[in-house]
Amino acid sequence: MANEVAVLLVETHLPIQMRVDDALAVPKGTILDLDSGLTVTAADTNEDVFGGIAAEEKIANDGKTQIAVYRDGLFKCVAGAGGVTIGLPVGIVAANAFTDTTSGDDIKGANYGVALETASDTEFFILDLGRAN
Repeated sequence: MANEVAVLLVETHLPIQMRVDDALAVPKGTILDLDSGLTVTAADTNEDVFGGIAAEEKIANDGKTQIAVYRDGLFKCVAGAGGVTIGLPVGIVAANAFTDTTSGDDIKGANYGVALETASDTEFFILDLGRAN
């Protein structure tokens, strides 16, 4: 269940175009890490920098080097190891799985948003994407 992608529930802002490597395959709803200069990759490690959520599928080697990315909105996501707590900032703990962040994560850019409900490992929760608190 930890590899479930995020599902858009409420679109509060339109997605923006960001760079992506042509060789990458990125399913719609993948949680993204901001790599450098508006370039994103799939997030999969604790403290990955907030990039957003893929608004469209990107097929490997299709010639595209841009992808639409949500940086705001309400999404159904999966809690990872440690779970998430209502009202607290969350970040990536594994591919497409979130956990509560620590106080230093905000400085590192690792907060992806705020949990709008409490969830244990492998449970779904609603994420307010892009909100620090």
